[in-house]
Amino acid sequence: MRLRISDTRVPGFSVLVSPTGRRRFVFRYGEAGARKETLGYFGEKDATGEADFTTARARAMAESRRGKVRDGQDPVAERQAVVAAREAELAAAAYTVDRLIDDWASLHLVERAKSYRTNVPVQMRKGLAEWLKTPATDLKRQHAVQVLDRTKKNGGPIAANRLHAVARACWTWAMKRGALTENPWTAIPRPSREIARERVLSDDELAILWRAADQLDEPWRPIVKLLMLTDQRRGEVAGMRWEELDLPGCAWHLPKDRTKNGRSHTVPLAPEAIEILDGVRRFEGAVLVFEGARGTVPSGFGKVKLRLDKKLEEGLAEKGRVPTPWVVHDFRRTVATGFQRLGVRLEVTEAFLNHVCGSRAGIVGIYQRHQWQTEKVAAAAAWATHVMRCVRGSSDENVVPFVAAREAL
Repeated sequence: MRLRISDTRVPGFSVLVSPTGRRRFVFRYGEAGARKETLGYFGEKDATGEADFTTARARAMAESRRGKVRDGQDPVAERQAVVAAREAELAAAAYTVDRLIDDWASLHLVERAKSYRTNVPVQMRKGLAEWLKTPATDLKRQHAVQVLDRTKKNGGPIAANRLHAVARACWTWAMKRGALTENPWTAIPRPSREIARERVLSDDELAILWRAADQLDEPWRPIVKLLMLTDQRRGEVAGMRWEELDLPGCAWHLPKDRTKNGRSHTVPLAPEAIEILDGVRRFEGAVLVFEGARGTVPSGFGKVKLRLDKKLEEGLAEKGRVPTPWVVHDFRRTVATGFQRLGVRLEVTEAFLNHVCGSRAGIVGIYQRHQWQTEKVAAAAAWATHVMRCVRGSSDENVVPFVAAREAL
């Protein structure tokens, strides 16, 4: 049976004696003693772990608590607030930048394209390498500015802009979930001004690059040519899988986890593209069309681009021209522009690019479900015909092969 002994000197102060003889000091206050705080146990170490707890010390603590109560304070509430603050501090310390990125990738990016949800966390960890083990709450605006400045210096202005965009989105997501209370990236302007690229390869440049591709080693010859014919992204072409191809049906079916916008996409293949794919050697058990020795997507676009640059410079020099800088992604703008020259409708061009913008955005994109597949087939054939005419040196801007191709379907 537990015994309770009240102190005669300090109201509310008492000791509870358990059947085993253990003595617990308690201070009660409030109406009918509704509020209760355990001060400690007789003979045991105090919070510092250095001294034995005594009755005198417990009484002194009770007197201090009683004084606070007289002043309108609530000792129990104060202690709970201290404990809660400490727990919040520990939780914040455990929620590191690395954990934040991991949570964002696994919970929020799960529905994004595989390449995006794989590459973005890698890029963030690279840019925030020195902060990964630091609590996310410790990264303030001035630190974010330093990170962006260093990224701009080492990786270039575009890399800094991309890091700024994804970091801001990541921190905003954490704030909406209540994991963070502020976003250090929102008040920082974009590190660099981006000017939309306008580079479009001319017919002469297309012809030179097509011939230059013939001099490349495998698998780069077919990859470069397919980039010029299919108008799809570099990673989508290089990562092409055999299971995605329907060569008898002249179609390439891109699943949603392989596209940038997370939407499945069917790419019509012109006869010229089919001929290129028919010439690719298929190894037993291979998953990728352009599978490397270790079963991975081929890498080394940078070196291939340098070889193409050299051939382009040589080819234009024969015509008395100097090449303008270009990037592989300019193939997409070139094809899209070429479609317009050949009379392809804008809606068909956007469908071919797998873009969800312009005429396919908003309410139109919700209710207009036509996929323009027949028109896309005609556009692919028209563009391939145009490229081959360029290579043969017989391109004619007055010819509109799209119309003929569509009528032939």
